[in-house]
Amino acid sequence: MKLLLFDIDGTLLHANGSGRVAIEHALADVFDRPIATDEISFSGRTDPGIMRDILESNGIAPSTANVKRALNAYQEVVLQQGNPGDVTLIPGIPPLLDKLAERTDVTLALLTGNVRATAFWKLDAVGLDRHFAFGAFGSDDGNRHNLPPVAVRRAQQHTGRTFVGSDVVIIGDTPHDIQCGRGIGAFSVGVCTGSYERSMLEPHRPNVLFDTLQDTEAFVQRVVEL
Repeated sequence: MKLLLFDIDGTLLHANGSGRVAIEHALADVFDRPIATDEISFSGRTDPGIMRDILESNGIAPSTANVKRALNAYQEVVLQQGNPGDVTLIPGIPPLLDKLAERTDVTLALLTGNVRATAFWKLDAVGLDRHFAFGAFGSDDGNRHNLPPVAVRRAQQHTGRTFVGSDVVIIGDTPHDIQCGRGIGAFSVGVCTGSYERSMLEPHRPNVLFDTLQDTEAFVQRVVEL
């Protein structure tokens, strides 16, 4: 049995700025000033870390209390906003997840820097939420490298199985995704559907690197049945 942990943004879908816009609106409201995020990179990062950088760059103390206020405001905005119409599926993802869901030798879960509420806000917009019952989120820990053990523990609680070493597979589009599972010996799968090209991901030595996830059989052969 393998535990497949999927990143969201750039791996399963493109939010196309919907999260960034929601953050700007939420923080402008709670801190009563215009908020700019243009200079802040979101790729592969956790929402708490992103919030700290946004606050600091906008002259607001990035204290624990202010980060919590920012995250709470962000979640309130997305829940009130409803379906974010700008979210789009990455080609190949629906058939891949459908195929994996049919198998009895894999468990699907999430490993994402999004806080839980915004993760499922995005997934629900494109009908992918049904594939994921649990995962590890930015709301669990602001350090992405601490998320794999959280996901493994939840997988054990959900399935009654123990997942160790390369039984744990982390799939994502950034160096952070590739690197974060090394502490537990996880198998890393890089995919070039986000903001990082192949030449930018190769130096981080993922176990497998795909240009896209459109070839379901190749994924099954090189990742699941390895």
